[in-house]
Formats: sequence, C-alpha cells, structure tokens
Amino acid sequence: MRERLGEIYLKTGFIWLLVGMTFGAWLGATENLQYSNPHAHANLVGFVLSALFGLIVIVLPALRESRLAVAQYWIYQIGAVVLVVGKILVSNDPTDMAVVAIGSLIVLVGTLMFAFMLFTMKRPATAR
Repeated sequence: MRERLGEIYLKTGFIWLLVGMTFGAWLGATENLQYSNPHAHANLVGFVLSALFGLIVIVLPALRESRLAVAQYWIYQIGAVVLVVGKILVSNDPTDMAVVAIGSLIVLVGTLMFAFMLFTMKRPATAR
C-alpha cells in the first residue's frame, strides 16, 4: 500500500466526491437542506483534503517512506467518516455533539501526522 499511497489517496478522494455529490443531489432534489453542513464536510474533508494529500504524496514521494504513512492515511479517513456521520447526527439533534467532537479530533490527529511527516521527511541525496 505504501508505494501506491498517493494514488490510493486520490482514489479515496474521488469516492468521497461521488458520495458528496450524490448526497448533494439528494439534498437539492428533496429540498432537505438541514444536511448541507455534512454534505460540505464530505466534500471538503473527504474529497478536497484527501486529493490534496494524495497530490502532495505524489509530488513528494519521500513522504511514503515515513513509518507513519499508512497509519496516517487510515486515521485520517476514519476520522473523516466519523466527522461526517457526526455532522449528520447533529443535523438531526443539535445537542448530539459527541460524535462530531471525536471525528474532529481524529481528523486533527491525522492532519497533524501528515504535517509531521511533511516537516520531518528525509529528502533523497540528489535533492539536497
């Protein structure tokens, strides 16, 4: 998985995009706009950031060499799912913030892991 991490991130991002667009089409067709916040988070946290992480990994392949790379992918994606599900729950009951809080923290940890990998990556000798 490590050697294809950029591609996997991009493909995961496009799955998020399809989910977000389908969700958005349903929102528009049913005029059930109470779910616009989870729709936006599916597209932004799911698609945009996953695609961006994937492009960064493709441009900077040394990121794949981090021992954290695969774990970071899974932690971030699990956090994104939990966050979007939490946003759906909050759309139904604004007092139900626990799942959103957990998802937000997991996404934050995944993003911090990516930042750590980015700032501590070892560049190839030819790039120095």
